[in-house]
Amino acid sequence: MRHVYSVVVASLLFVIGAFYYAQVFSYQTPAPAVPHIPTFSIAEGTAPVLSVNSYLIFDTTTGEILASQNPDAVHPIASVTKLFTAAAILENFNPESTTTITWGDVSAEGEAGDLKPHQVYTYRELLFPLLLESSNDAALALEHATNGELTKSLETVAKKYGAVHTHFADASGLSPDNTASARDLMNFSRAVGVKYPFVYDISELPQYIGSYTGWLNNNPVFNTDSYRGGKHGYTPEAGRTLVAQFSEHFTAGDRTIGYIILGSDNLATDVVTLRNYVSTAVRFE
Repeated sequence: MRHVYSVVVASLLFVIGAFYYAQVFSYQTPAPAVPHIPTFSIAEGTAPVLSVNSYLIFDTTTGEILASQNPDAVHPIASVTKLFTAAAILENFNPESTTTITWGDVSAEGEAGDLKPHQVYTYRELLFPLLLESSNDAALALEHATNGELTKSLETVAKKYGAVHTHFADASGLSPDNTASARDLMNFSRAVGVKYPFVYDISELPQYIGSYTGWLNNNPVFNTDSYRGGKHGYTPEAGRTLVAQFSEHFTAGDRTIGYIILGSDNLATDVVTLRNYVSTAVRFE
């Protein structure tokens, strides 16, 4: 009887052990969950057609293009040139160098910037009237201060940062020979936003008080909490031009979206149209 009992106990232990072994060694660790990576999706056939030379909407972080019209056509860019001028100063010259404003400097077209002969500015401080009030006098003062080397360096800086089809005849944008494509401006604005965020920090300000006077932001689209900087321009040959960045809200979070417009008749209206398109036809989730 004792022998039978031992056999039964041993059998039970064997069964229990086998079951435990099977459970332990057949268990597989669940595969880790694949994280969801938000992506853009765009409703087909919804991109607006504007009465402009060209436009381009893009994500400033990735460079993904959300909509465009003639993005590779080359057109005059007017005072959008001053973004290149500011970047060239920071790239190739000592921004703490000083220059004394001359009568020749204030002979440029327009009076924006309120610069006066005999005032002394650093190159860095001249970037404020250059970008906030689009001062042609500030651009000319920087050209003179660098003995013309500034204008020569614009194309080099442009091409270094992806604007490969640009051409410049001056540092202000008054010349109709200052030209680029919307794609050039996208590439350049993305690169400069990373390398020289100071440029966009200036252009986002509502105003700045300098050593002699103050400067107000005269960009027609800056007066919104979502504006993240840029530059506008106008000449008869170029029409109204713009490089601008806005923080746009999506399901997966806010993204900084860039807007390039060349040859507009009404920048404010065209920007509203393009931003409405982004808010209604573009998803990021």
